[in-house]
Amino acid sequence: MTASAPEGSRLVRGAVVGTVVGLLVYAGLVLWADLDSVQHALAELQLRTVVEAAALVLAGYGLRFARWELYRARVARELPALAGLSRLRSGLVFLSGLALTVSPGKLGEAFKSVLLKDEVAAPVARTAPMVLAERLTDLLALLLLIGLANASAASEHAWILPLALGLCATALLLLSSPRAAELGIRTLGRLGPLARMQPKVEQALSSARVLLALGPLAAAVLLSTGAWALECVAAWRIASGLGLPAPALAPIVAAFSLSLVAGAIALFTPGGLGVTEGLLTEQLRRRFVEGGAAVDAARAGAASATLLTRLMTLWFAVALGLGALALHRRGVGSSGRKAVA
Repeated sequence: MTASAPEGSRLVRGAVVGTVVGLLVYAGLVLWADLDSVQHALAELQLRTVVEAAALVLAGYGLRFARWELYRARVARELPALAGLSRLRSGLVFLSGLALTVSPGKLGEAFKSVLLKDEVAAPVARTAPMVLAERLTDLLALLLLIGLANASAASEHAWILPLALGLCATALLLLSSPRAAELGIRTLGRLGPLARMQPKVEQALSSARVLLALGPLAAAVLLSTGAWALECVAAWRIASGLGLPAPALAPIVAAFSLSLVAGAIALFTPGGLGVTEGLLTEQLRRRFVEGGAAVDAARAGAASATLLTRLMTLWFAVALGLGALALHRRGVGSSGRKAVA
């Protein structure tokens, strides 16, 4: 892809910044919990549990890819070139976006739109709403899981839920309401230098309305809920395998989902780093103590569970993304098209 040099540099910078922030966060967690205690807790974990967690996360990405294909089919009605993309190439584009999962607000995943532009000359304004719809349905799915878990874990941080719901409702209104869209476009047209963006905004809003219609929205939220539920079970398996009193599934679903929601709305942090880890660790520590674990053991177990859970649900995704991007750039699955530079 000739998009390549600047975007490649941005990818490297994003990965480096995210990695550094992650290392600092995890070093702080280990110091807080005590290195020896964390090592002891991790020693209790069986390899089979880690493999099971990885398999659950992979299955979740299968559901997310199904959502991506749903979106691609919907946008292809207005942009037929998208329909000509092979499923393999589409899968590599989808996974490549995971390489930038540690960008603030996961906005780096819009890199997928750049790859689609290279593949089939799809305007970024037409395909970027696919990424936005993914993030919106992820947030809705996590809120749904918290509601289904019906656990008290969320009550201690109840302010997060109405804030997230408000953001979702506002986004749905602005993106799916033609009247709100028209008002926004008219306002943009009066802003002088920004007026030249009006045609692209119109294209983006047109795609967003297609994706956020009731039918595709419900299907996407269902797929996203299944994907996040699998990650919740992976987090529960890890927390249950550390040799401490095993917590029930529902509180872990609520704790993990709530920590991800907090990380998602903290747009200033790359991949929610720091916010997600801090909230998840505190909730896990409380659960272990309630189960009868000693305070020090609960602290070490919570830190260990958080480290492993984020390794499986965040950094595993980044590794998948980097691998997929390498395959994409080599032209794997392309029909004689120029490989991505």
